[in-house]
Amino acid sequence: MKLFLSFAIVFFSSFSIGSAQESIKNKHVEEIKIDEEKRELNINYSFKQGKEKQSLLKVRFFNKTKVNLNVDLVMGFYSNGVLLEKVDIADCLKKSFFSNLFRPFHLVETSFKEGQVIEIEILNFYSEQVDECRETHK
Repeated sequence: MKLFLSFAIVFFSSFSIGSAQESIKNKHVEEIKIDEEKRELNINYSFKQGKEKQSLLKVRFFNKTKVNLNVDLVMGFYSNGVLLEKVDIADCLKKSFFSNLFRPFHLVETSFKEGQVIEIEILNFYSEQVDECRETHK
């Protein structure tokens, strides 16, 4: 019983810490029309410092549409209204709840310095419903 309680406390504390780290300014919500309903695809992103003090953009998808989606998006990095860099991200998002829990994130290497003020925008977004996700490369 003590072992079960220990696991439950660790699980719920790690879950609450993970939820608290997400902030609205680092989240983009895309509405996708499925038949007659509109459902959400959340795109969470944040900067993280990698090895050798390089800046990495960490992008993670949460598929709430309940269908498999092929997603292709372009993210733009702006400083004072000037486009500095663009990045293309393509992925197939499985529909299950467990896929959202264990979905890997994308790490994109950028050339930004730590104190630089950067604005991130989704420049182009395309999604397509598919029957199943297939591996496209190794």
